[in-house]
Amino acid sequence: MSPDNGQSPARVLIIGGGLGGLALAHGLKKSSTLFQVFEQDPTPDFRAQGYRLKINEDGAAALKSALSPEMWQYFEETCTDSKAGETNFNAIDGSMIASRAGPGARGGMKTWTTDRTVLRRILQEGLKGDISYGKQLKKYTITDNGVIAEFTDGSTEDGVLIVGADGVRSAVRRQYLPKHKPLDTNGSCIYGKTPLTPELRERFPERAIKWMTLVLDRTPMTQTLDVDETPLTLLLEPVRFQNNHHRSKLPVDYIYWVLIARTGVFGRQRDELLRLNHEESARLSLTLTEEWHPSFKALFELQDISQASTLRVASANPNIAPWEPSSRVTLIGDAIHVMSPCGGVGAVTAIRDAALLSRIISEEGVTASSIAKYESEMRIYAKMGIQRSFFGGKKMFAQRPFEECEDLEM
Repeated sequence: MSPDNGQSPARVLIIGGGLGGLALAHGLKKSSTLFQVFEQDPTPDFRAQGYRLKINEDGAAALKSALSPEMWQYFEETCTDSKAGETNFNAIDGSMIASRAGPGARGGMKTWTTDRTVLRRILQEGLKGDISYGKQLKKYTITDNGVIAEFTDGSTEDGVLIVGADGVRSAVRRQYLPKHKPLDTNGSCIYGKTPLTPELRERFPERAIKWMTLVLDRTPMTQTLDVDETPLTLLLEPVRFQNNHHRSKLPVDYIYWVLIARTGVFGRQRDELLRLNHEESARLSLTLTEEWHPSFKALFELQDISQASTLRVASANPNIAPWEPSSRVTLIGDAIHVMSPCGGVGAVTAIRDAALLSRIISEEGVTASSIAKYESEMRIYAKMGIQRSFFGGKKMFAQRPFEECEDLEM
């Protein structure tokens, strides 16, 4: 990377230590570009960092380009044993609706399945000393020579570029692009994990833990008179780790699951939903599925309550409006293009951002034109990801068209 003019440290300030920010750090490190990651959590393992994560070929190529060969091998060895296929069940009577092996109409596209927390720890291990914890951004200031980040603890840091990798509530985005707000899809979801214990295997349908499974709860007829379809959908997939020398450091095998529907189906006001703790989220999952077939209810009865969480489903507009590019500020991941989880490409898109931005900085330095090049390319594949997620959202919880969604103040 070319330094600015020698008066500011020629380093990139990465705000946020999620997957996108960490992948960006690895890409910059690989090209010997100075950087520092600033994460608001006080410690690396302060809170749970997610569940099962599928990475497609585009995402894997991006991740591989950012990592050293040793780190990539480490990642592959901690991925799960997974099969390509999907089965659909009727939630009420437990009958199987559809089942097919393989990746579907897309053909033989390979995927890498991992645990998000495991991947984050791997990325952190390769960045010891490069991550500052307990650093919540208050604001940044652009100077003649670079940018200064000011944190809520009163400390400041200088650099040539600040990258907002701080998620859907991005402090960088709020200051840089205050009108670029995420949209409220009117969807909510409960995420959870259920250990793959002998009791669960005895009570839960064997076909439902073969590969990815969807359990479909359609809307009773008279409930469609006012708001059309309001389905409740359960997506689940077994997470079984490889039996190799990493196994003792990995979580127990589990079923990842997410219950998703329009917010009204949850029977709570939105603000109340977002305040639910682990225990309350777990109880709500039981309430929502009380009419379901007993075999499926076992998934919620045996869940790890500490892993249950309730979240809103937000999305960016797929037509990401251009802005005047800056040589001092840019955004990656959910900070700029949050999307519904129904497409399964949100994390992949963030990793692609990280790989693209680090490559452009390595080749062209930090300039307004190089940042503009990154942002222009990012808009193309991010749009495709948001549209894919919307298509999935329509099927899984009757997601509203973007033009009907209101802005979220976050």
